[in-house]
Amino acid sequence: MNIEEAVTAATAGSGTLLSCLGHPVVAYHVTAIMRESDKIHARQMQLALLRRSIEALVDDGFEDLEAEIFASQFDGRVDSAWDLLHMAGGTPH
Repeated sequence: MNIEEAVTAATAGSGTLLSCLGHPVVAYHVTAIMRESDKIHARQMQLALLRRSIEALVDDGFEDLEAEIFASQFDGRVDSAWDLLHMAGGTPH
């Protein structure tokens, strides 16, 4: 898996989030997370994106719980994609 494939995997099914935050914004942050080789720092970056995602979804009209669930699913895909990308030797391919 390469970074582009990881970003695509992480953002698949996230059309609502891509539209309210903007595709370039989401792609930029997810790409930065995928490039980060330190798991702890990558997770900190993910948590910041998770908070921003929840805020954007609520601002776009989602209920708090609904926004948290949607953003948590997205966060899980980002985490899984990061793990797959960094599985082999700890460096992105």
